Amino acid sequence: MAADRRLLRLQEALRRCSAQPANRVVTMVARVTPAPGVGIRDLPALDPGAGIAGGTVLPTWIAGGALEIVTWNTGEASDLRRYGNRSHAEAQFYEFMRDRDFTSIEIEISHSPCTACADMLAGLLNSMKARAASVLRGPNRRVGKRILVGSATDTARPIPATLRWGTLFETPPQATTPQSLRQLQAAGWRMAAPRTAIPNDAGTPAITLL
Repeated sequence: MAADRRLLRLQEALRRCSAQPANRVVTMVARVTPAPGVGIRDLPALDPGAGIAGGTVLPTWIAGGALEIVTWNTGEASDLRRYGNRSHAEAQFYEFMRDRDFTSIEIEISHSPCTACADMLAGLLNSMKARAASVLRGPNRRVGKRILVGSATDTARPIPATLRWGTLFETPPQATTPQSLRQLQAAGWRMAAPRTAIPNDAGTPAITLL
């Protein structure tokens, strides 16, 4: 399970993860806060025919409590055309997190998200922001003898979200594209990667260099 030396949190999480299967190409760790009262557990693979677990949960006792979810690919790159991204590390994470609330999220992954996983991660953050939105009502106004009730507006709370990767995912038909990275940026993900792991295409958003 090699990962770029600059992905320090991923390296540390893999050292703590005793149940990792051998020969996984893509590895990922996500730290989410607050910790939703979940202890150490293995995550089943989305594809029951994979024959391995999809990841593991590692409680981390930092200020306020946090969870680190370590996942990996459960299939091969050639499975993309047949099964989509069900075998991807991000999909294993998403299945665990999609019904849980969080106030911050930080991901380090060995490879950049494919187009399907980018869509999924953008949707996860957008859904969480929508659930965390607060309804504010503007002040009432008096116009003559009438009182106009202030209108209600949804105010989305900012959710810190960081995504770092070490290698560009270039496997067709779901290779990482500038459009998929723009989608992540629009959802609120702050991204960082080595220069060699960023598409050179026109339209690629600004990404912090590792």
